Amino acid sequence: MKNNIQAIGLMCGTSVDALDIAHVQIKENTKIKMNLLNFKMVPIPAELKAKIMKSFEENITSRFICSLNFEIANFYAEQVNKFIAENNLNKDDIKFIASHGQTIYHLIDPSNSEAKSTLQLGDISVIAKKTQITTIGDFRPADMAVGGQGAPLVPKLDQILYKDKNKVRLFQNIGGMSNVSVIGEKELAFDNGPGNVLIDKCMKHFYNLDYDKDAKVALSGKVNNELLEYLKNDPYYEQKPPKSTGREKYSDSYFKTLINKFNYISPNDITTTITFFTAYIIAESYKKFIIEENKKYEVYVCGGGANNPFIVQSLQKLLKPIKVYDFGKLGITSDSKEAAQFALLGYLTYTRRNGNLKSSTGADKEVILGKIAY
Repeated sequence: MKNNIQAIGLMCGTSVDALDIAHVQIKENTKIKMNLLNFKMVPIPAELKAKIMKSFEENITSRFICSLNFEIANFYAEQVNKFIAENNLNKDDIKFIASHGQTIYHLIDPSNSEAKSTLQLGDISVIAKKTQITTIGDFRPADMAVGGQGAPLVPKLDQILYKDKNKVRLFQNIGGMSNVSVIGEKELAFDNGPGNVLIDKCMKHFYNLDYDKDAKVALSGKVNNELLEYLKNDPYYEQKPPKSTGREKYSDSYFKTLINKFNYISPNDITTTITFFTAYIIAESYKKFIIEENKKYEVYVCGGGANNPFIVQSLQKLLKPIKVYDFGKLGITSDSKEAAQFALLGYLTYTRRNGNLKSSTGADKEVILGKIAY
């Protein structure tokens, strides 16, 4: 066997709900295979989450960002050390940690005086030194340096692990944002639009809750067509892939404008409409840019949105007769998918192989991604 290693993948998305820690085994002979060995979701402490949320605003200082970079790394390292102890792992058996880092800003539409860029915090040198394990991270800048949008990166990994020559598989992640990876004869990936970001803002604003557990609020309201039409009126949804967007588009100011304009609608109906919109814009993006006649499709949903029954039920209705499955059907839980796959992305970097797909990010060429801290 060419390689048989263990690694740890770390992921915290734009919802900033939890740090996902995935311990995987990666085997490579003629093909690369990955097994999930252990997994844990660690809630982000309230104080740290508040600071991360504050970092999304524009009136912060360089001092604040400087400290937050290390605070995030310290938290990641502490939790990895706890995870290793809880699972009785030997650090010598862990070849590397692959950390996505915390996205603070993804600038894909710069002004004339700006550069297209991205920023993820959680310094990998700090993680490496405090865990005593080689750490790989900062994956997105290399793709942007060769003309890409730095996202989405997961399609390359879906291609390696889940390609099926008899059907087209659509891997739909619904985190803070929604993004789809199309694996078939031709690979394609893009951000559909918002995932949970606006839903979570509704829950915090109206109910002082972090999220809509079991979609209880969304299931109790009705879709308001006037609000739905307003949400749909955005040129991004007509833009052809490859394309990406980010939390900065669906900011607090965007949300405040939204609820002020529609202040005559009940909180439950606003939440229901915004939740339905997440499913609607996913389904519409498939119909506009993906689905062709006489081809067989399967949809696999992962991320926090996979646990929202209203989103999943809406997708099933909007996409019928295409089947919509939970990603766990393929052997890795939907919650663990991204953290596990960033471990695989780290493996590609570790073995000096390209980690992006031109068709997904719009890059001029495929390149090795990330940096390594020993």
